[in-house]
Amino acid sequence: MKFAVFGSLGWAGSRHVEALTKMGHEIVALVDPGAGCAAQAAAIGALALASIDDLDLDSIEAATLALPPHLHPALTERLAKAGKHVMCEKPMASDSTEARRLADFAASVPVTIMPGYLLRCNPHIRGFLDALRDLGNIRRVHLSTNVRKPSMAGWRSEPVIGGALLVNAIHQLDLATWFVGESLTPRMAQLDNVHFDAPTEDTFFTSLVSPSGVTASVFSSWSPYPPVCDDGLMITDAGRLRIEAETDRGAIILTATGYRVNGEDVALLDVVGVNQFVRELEHFVDAIETGTPLWVTPEDNFNVQKLIEDCRAVAIPPAGRVQSRQAA
Repeated sequence: MKFAVFGSLGWAGSRHVEALTKMGHEIVALVDPGAGCAAQAAAIGALALASIDDLDLDSIEAATLALPPHLHPALTERLAKAGKHVMCEKPMASDSTEARRLADFAASVPVTIMPGYLLRCNPHIRGFLDALRDLGNIRRVHLSTNVRKPSMAGWRSEPVIGGALLVNAIHQLDLATWFVGESLTPRMAQLDNVHFDAPTEDTFFTSLVSPSGVTASVFSSWSPYPPVCDDGLMITDAGRLRIEAETDRGAIILTATGYRVNGEDVALLDVVGVNQFVRELEHFVDAIETGTPLWVTPEDNFNVQKLIEDCRAVAIPPAGRVQSRQAA
């Protein structure tokens, strides 16, 4: 399949390039105004372009987007109207109003539009969820992530389009909703600057409840020195994710190689070191070629972006921003 990658120099965009190359797809163009794009494109035999206006849309079949969220809706719509399939990184929009409009648009066009919630495509997470569902009715779930960041810089620290909640905890809130299988309502939320003197939060916590009474909690932080332990964690280059859940018939914890259910370790095959972006893009291509239903949809993206805004609406006012303690 012939692809263009938008935002190819960024953290996610560069991984799209790596994954598509490993999968054997042709990358026709890398679209990024950054100075390094020409060298990046030359290394894989692609065109280096500064914007979509320079791209011959007839030369591609699909595109991946990894840009600041406020740029995603218009670009997704332009590509889809040209008959191109789109895998758009999360969040797909800067707010739930735009996310709602984009979800409605996606439902109206004959191309595949998939948001980039790669954890839903990770076989480790999917194996954990299968085991969780086998344990009966879920009662409580907790998800936490600590991501190493030596500093907060770039668009991810900007108000509205940045912050640990929108950029990072969005994954955990999506998984919590997926695991519980119901909508979640925040009972309280906390957004603070624990580590960085920045215009957006570096730490987020919320307690939520479902209509049937399932309790969920999510903690997410950006830190120069995150705590490290080996138990109950899936460790990736993006950070450290802990998931634990209680059900009618026991408890389950994510581990580095699988999960631990009622004290017994279970290893999952082919999950250690898995390339999450390859698995995500494999599913995207399969949905295009065979019509396989998407594991995550623009409607799911809207739901989690709305949940983020619900969390902000009930958030406890921060005690005050920290003095700058950024790592040297």
